[in-house]
Amino acid sequence: MRCIFCKNTSASSLSVEHIVPHSFGNRHAILPKGVVCDSCNNYFARKIEQPLLNDKSFRNLRAWYQVPNKRGKPPSLHGFLAGTELEIGLRVNKEGYTLEAERKRESEEINRIISHREEAGHPIAFLFHRSMTPPAALMSRLLAKMALEPISLRMLHDPVLLENLVDEPHWDRLRRWVRVGDNLEHWPYSMRKVFPEETLMRHPETDGWVQAGYSLDLFITTRRETYLAFIFYGYEFVINSGGPSIKGYEEWLVQQNGNSPLIERLGLRIESRDEDKSSQSYLIGSPNIRAGIEFDLNQGIVGIEKKKM
Repeated sequence: MRCIFCKNTSASSLSVEHIVPHSFGNRHAILPKGVVCDSCNNYFARKIEQPLLNDKSFRNLRAWYQVPNKRGKPPSLHGFLAGTELEIGLRVNKEGYTLEAERKRESEEINRIISHREEAGHPIAFLFHRSMTPPAALMSRLLAKMALEPISLRMLHDPVLLENLVDEPHWDRLRRWVRVGDNLEHWPYSMRKVFPEETLMRHPETDGWVQAGYSLDLFITTRRETYLAFIFYGYEFVINSGGPSIKGYEEWLVQQNGNSPLIERLGLRIESRDEDKSSQSYLIGSPNIRAGIEFDLNQGIVGIEKKKM
């Protein structure tokens, strides 16, 4: 067996590979040992995933929704109290959210700031970043990694197909961008918000309502380009696995009236309901990967017929 990224022998590798980082909540989309070698696996974790997880966009989103890391602990919120930069733990209880300092030094600093502002009669507020603005190059490289791995996941049943994927030069630019990131100035991707962060969905096992965390799938446009779509708490990211252009996806969006490849294409819909003087969004239906594949095939046929006309 050889690694799908560096092409080196990986038969002795010990690590499985999470297609979506474990700290994003992924417990199921996993490649077995050897598909990605230990060296590439460790590099991705240290140089791509960890910097993104520490960035204020993903860090504070995960902290707010209590998405744990591999050790089962969510990150602390990064923000400012009276202009002082701090990291504060967030605990969820029946009454709501409780902020608490994680280290003694920060606890002392927080108490000092609060006491000073109370004595001066000033309001006390902890302000933190809640917008999605990840570092573009790192985000692009993570998406590119995630784009090649689902393709290999679909080939696990046939070692010959997996070997052909490793040898196929078509993916070499993508591999280089993920592993080193020096062959292009940027590999563009699309990012947009497709539903509110607090949107709920049916749990596939318990059938109870849970927060819609992440989802991903591959899809094909009328240009015969393969794209990866990834949603994290309502933020949709799309990248072209074949080359540094998203024009085909932009055309796809126009053709599909702005629908999402991970929502309407898979037979889902977003529904908003008024509850207790507020609005709650729900992701209705169960994702149907087979329906998505058939959708791609059908719209590809239509695309060819239109070109002939």
